[in-house]
Amino acid sequence: MGSIGGLIAVVLVAGGYVATHSSRLFEPEVRIREEDYVETRRHFRTRLVREAGSPQRDVFTLVPPVYVDEVEYPSGALRLKAWLTRDRQAGQKLPAVLFLHGGFEFGAADWDMAVPYWQAGFVVMAPMLRGENGQQGTFSFLYDEVDDVLAAAEFLGNQPGVDPDRIFLAGHSAGGTLTLLTVEASGRFRAAASFDASPDQQLLYNGSARKPGNHREVVFDVEDSLELQVRSPLAYVASIRSPVRLYYSVEASTLNRRSSERFVELARARGVDANAIRVWGSHMSHVARAMPRSIAFFRHRLGPESGRLLTPRTVPPLTASLKGNTTFRLRGHQEARVVALAGSFNGWDSQHVLCGKESGVWVCRIDLPPGKYLYQFVVDDEWINDPDNPVLEDSGNGSMASVIETKP
Repeated sequence: MGSIGGLIAVVLVAGGYVATHSSRLFEPEVRIREEDYVETRRHFRTRLVREAGSPQRDVFTLVPPVYVDEVEYPSGALRLKAWLTRDRQAGQKLPAVLFLHGGFEFGAADWDMAVPYWQAGFVVMAPMLRGENGQQGTFSFLYDEVDDVLAAAEFLGNQPGVDPDRIFLAGHSAGGTLTLLTVEASGRFRAAASFDASPDQQLLYNGSARKPGNHREVVFDVEDSLELQVRSPLAYVASIRSPVRLYYSVEASTLNRRSSERFVELARARGVDANAIRVWGSHMSHVARAMPRSIAFFRHRLGPESGRLLTPRTVPPLTASLKGNTTFRLRGHQEARVVALAGSFNGWDSQHVLCGKESGVWVCRIDLPPGKYLYQFVVDDEWINDPDNPVLEDSGNGSMASVIETKP
């Protein structure tokens, strides 16, 4: 931190932002609107400069855990997928959490982030949104996706064993921002929690602390202040309809911290139960530390009687993947504790596809459609290529990886 012409120069490294003068750091803040967000959405139509799916275009196979079903929910004319926990007995109405993932595609690690809600006793649903994971629909970045979240909430509320009046909303990063926008668009949620949300897109994309680099997620004209406004929860904080907690990481940019605190300041001025809470850790790691706080907040909003419905659960241990049309074998490594399989077919997830031992060889079987795939074994957290497969290609992750081609 230094002085330039009597003004403080600030470099925002952790969040990826670079600004020069603190007096201009938070300018221009998005315009705060008194118009109800529901009314805005009724007459506003976003104008996209390109219409396509998610900017994260890897399409890979997702296998839910044994206690989770992959379901399909309607959002307008679209049919979209979600993961939903299985214990939904019709005789017992439980509180539920709708969890919105970060980034612009859903993976197993996103589910892991939401699992503590299930462990605490909630029914949990994690929706995939339009244009994500190879699904139908056009990606619009934080606008039409609000409709998908509301549609997912409607689907969740209609499930046997779910109390439709006790549905909570939570989300991380882009999902955290969608969480805030959704509780401005609907009052159906008992409470909401966001983790490292971005309440002000004006500052992020066309302000003095603009994010550097190429932003594939921006599919509209960033010079159009209305497009940025309708995607900024801060602009419509007067419309917030649920108690809310904004958890932000120590390593979050000063920009997001400022807009989160500003959001809470304005929400409280309107009588909303809101708080912004700084949590130790990075953009990813702070979530695990903030999660117990959000669970306690949700339980508090339930009250003592409903809270007694929440019975703690234990996550079943993962078992080896030994059924499928494609077999992967790794010789040696007899002393390894865990061997996993990661590749282009599962989003390079190193935690959930485990190998088992057969005749002293580590084996993993999965179902793969015909095509070419890259893969590596993960032996006690060490990533290695298949020593029996000389065919290698650039994985796109900064290293070479083994290649396999499956036939029809």
